[in-house]
Amino acid sequence: MKDLKRLKMEAGESESEAVEDIDTFLDRFVLSRIGIEMLNSQYLALFTKNKGIADPNCDPCAVARKAAQVARRLATQEFEPSLLPEVQVTYHGLRDVRTIPLVPSYLMYILLELLKNSFRAVAEHHKTTKSADTPVVPIVIRVASDETQIVLDIFDRGGGIPFVQQQKIWSYMYSTRRTLPPGVESDEEATPLAGFGVGLPLSRLYAEYIGGSLQLVSMPNFGTHAFLFLQRCSSRKEGMPTYVNWLRKRHLLEELLDVEARKRAAAEIEDYAEALRLKGLAAEARAKLKEFY
Repeated sequence: MKDLKRLKMEAGESESEAVEDIDTFLDRFVLSRIGIEMLNSQYLALFTKNKGIADPNCDPCAVARKAAQVARRLATQEFEPSLLPEVQVTYHGLRDVRTIPLVPSYLMYILLELLKNSFRAVAEHHKTTKSADTPVVPIVIRVASDETQIVLDIFDRGGGIPFVQQQKIWSYMYSTRRTLPPGVESDEEATPLAGFGVGLPLSRLYAEYIGGSLQLVSMPNFGTHAFLFLQRCSSRKEGMPTYVNWLRKRHLLEELLDVEARKRAAAEIEDYAEALRLKGLAAEARAKLKEFY
């Protein structure tokens, strides 16, 4: 991806334009791949087990606890257990709206990516700013629901993300990893907790594909909230991008830039006309002065 970005910039595109083009292409490609993968997985599951991959009574709290166990196991490969926080999962809502029709593996992927980031952020932040006797602040997952949707709030005290970097977190060209781990010589290598910088954008795509959304609110030097919204509506269509919509957005942007250029040109013409008018008035005044002298 870095080579593609470099080629686009050599072709005359700005860095922001190159990154936007790459992100847009990858979003469309990956969402299409998710749709194909879901059809294949559903077919194979029905063919071999007579049971599809969707769970009509998926419990987000149970999936969150399982994701926390897996994330902790991965984190122990990179950090000492004393640096790793506990994960507290709490539910706030009525019992009869606790479950939701969902593909558990998709929710598992999203939560695992978020928790991997949280474990790494908390461990690094605690290691650099706290003393050894200070207890590690736990990661808190709050699940709330009503008749229309379920929301999961994953909160960590890992120091947050600087404001200048928060606009980049959804890009495939950015990684939340602060420094390269020991023994890793380049960004092309990955660790169990810090991969290639695609975890957050892929998690958002999975959330949008199943009709939900993923939002991050980060407070620098404090912590980060990740809000995952899941819709209960079973008739909602899959979130697939269309090339036409992308082209329409691109054309609208070009038209907007064209309108701005026309406005600037019109202003320059008006300024030139005013200058000519003033020049004519000055010439007329000089002619009248010659008549008197």
